[in-house]
Amino acid sequence: MSDIFFLNTRLRAMRAKLLSRRDYDRLLALPDLPGIVSALREGPYGRSIDSVGGGTPEIARIEEALRRDFSETLSRLSAISSGDCAEAVRLVLGRWDLQAVKTVVRGKAVGASAGEILSALVPTGLHDEAALEEMCRQPDLRALADLLVTWREPWGRPLLRALNEYREPRELHILESALDRSWFQQAEDRLRSIRPPGPGPDGEDALSLFVSLSVDTTNLLTALKAVEERIVLADRGRHFLPGGRVFDRNAIDRILASPTLEEALEEASVSLFRGPLAALPSPPAGIPFLAVVERQVDRVPLRAFRALFRVDPLGWGALVSYLLDKLREVRNLRTIVRARLVDLPEAGLDGLLILEY
Repeated sequence: MSDIFFLNTRLRAMRAKLLSRRDYDRLLALPDLPGIVSALREGPYGRSIDSVGGGTPEIARIEEALRRDFSETLSRLSAISSGDCAEAVRLVLGRWDLQAVKTVVRGKAVGASAGEILSALVPTGLHDEAALEEMCRQPDLRALADLLVTWREPWGRPLLRALNEYREPRELHILESALDRSWFQQAEDRLRSIRPPGPGPDGEDALSLFVSLSVDTTNLLTALKAVEERIVLADRGRHFLPGGRVFDRNAIDRILASPTLEEALEEASVSLFRGPLAALPSPPAGIPFLAVVERQVDRVPLRAFRALFRVDPLGWGALVSYLLDKLREVRNLRTIVRARLVDLPEAGLDGLLILEY
């Protein structure tokens, strides 16, 4: 018997510790990093910040505290999850484990240092801090792939095979597509092994919805990147995942046929994506436009699972919604900290945060 009811009871208590809009307003009103450290110490991040100790630069102290807090959150989830619940947690976190691996791959492709890559990562529970550090220390992409194979990670062999065709950073999409497809296969396998607690009021299963929306966002961002960088994807079946519910192959083809990124965004503004893409803010100076697009697209699953959680509080929606909100909080806090470090104007910062959705 699944212990989803017990898990959802504990999740309600964990959700109560997430930052409110008032908490964010208070942080955004602070002009410097010492003030942000003091404010975070007074809330749920206090213990994690104190555990880092003094004598550490403020930004390093905050980021390490965020990593520790998130890692502890996932450890707590793992401790109270078993059976189907544990598999559901791994299914959802697998999406961000994929993002972590892709971040390391991108860093290695452009020659970033281990420290630079590590600073952009958040432990997902599937890869702890020590594993992420070891991945970042690898001298090149092939060494990274060999390490993942040695660890019997599901990402290792797909990455190793894709490296045979990879020639330069501009062809990074070859590696990313191979990793995306590996994630999809893992997610499909897990979905088949998890018994649903019963469909929601509209016959919806939250985990299936999570996978299909993840496919849609992955395919959309792949298509937009191809349009922006004028990448010709000859074998589209290889670069786009099946299983989306918003963008079928014809919709993706229309986006790819757009002569400009603006027209591609207009073509993509349908269904659940219409609101977020219609409300795109202007990107801050020095921030890639697609980074702002990605943050807007992140609102789609947040909204979908908040709604599903409200109408079916005893299903998987509670778990997915909480994890998405916790990851949103960590990304928001890291963005605020980095914005203060470089004196990013408030107008630019607004486009990179998701405070309400």
